[in-house]
Amino acid sequence: MSGSQRLSPRVWGASRISFPTLRQAGVLLTGGLLAAALTAVPAVAQSNTVPAAMVEASLTDINAWGFAGVVPVGGTVTWSNLGTQPHTATATDGTFDTQLVTPGTSATVTFATAGTYAYICSVHPTMKGFMVVSADAVSATPMAMVEPNPSDVNSWGFAVSVQATQSVVWTNLGTQAHTVTAADNSFDTNLVAPGSSAPLEFDTPGIYAYACTPHPWMKGNVAVN
Repeated sequence: MSGSQRLSPRVWGASRISFPTLRQAGVLLTGGLLAAALTAVPAVAQSNTVPAAMVEASLTDINAWGFAGVVPVGGTVTWSNLGTQPHTATATDGTFDTQLVTPGTSATVTFATAGTYAYICSVHPTMKGFMVVSADAVSATPMAMVEPNPSDVNSWGFAVSVQATQSVVWTNLGTQAHTVTAADNSFDTNLVAPGSSAPLEFDTPGIYAYACTPHPWMKGNVAVN
C-alpha cells in the first residue's frame, strides 16, 4: 500500500476486483449551475465507493480505449449537467440518447443488457465516454456533464461525480496497463495491470481532469461536490 498524497486526491495500492438494450428514462430536474453544484448535493444517490473502469472496446482501435462508468444490468445512470451549456449523452450505436440536458437538470438511462457502450455529446462530439454494464457490478457510477473551463471546448467532458471524501475505484477491464494521472500531476495511480484496480479518494470540491499516461487520448474528469 502506497502512502497518501498531500493534495486532495489520495491514492492507495491496487487490489483485485472485477466487474466482468437500453431503456431511456425521463429527465429529472435538479437545481444549480456549476458554481453552486461544486458545493451542493448532486441529484443522484452516492455510496462510499464509486465504480469506474478502464476499457478497450476495440483492441485494434486505440481511439476505442477509454475510461468508463459502471452500472449493474438493469441499473440506471444519471447524468447531471453541472455546466453552462446544454449537453447530451448519445450512444454511438443509437441505443440510447438523453436528448438535450440543460444546465441544472439531469437525465437518467436504464441499461438492460451487459456490454460496453460508447457515447458522445451530440452538441459537442469531442465529449466522449463509455458505460460498462456488468452483471457483477453492485452499484452505478453517478455521472456529470462538466465544463472546467467554459472558454475551452477541449475541457468540456463527462465526469464521474462524487461527494468529498468519497473514493473512486478504477478497475482495468482491458488487456493493457493503464493509469489515472492528473493533468496537473497532483495524483497518479501508477500503472494498473489488467484485472487489477486502484482507488483514489477526493477530499476537496472541484473538477479534476486526468488521462492515461501510456495512452494520453484516454481522458476523463472527476467532479467532487
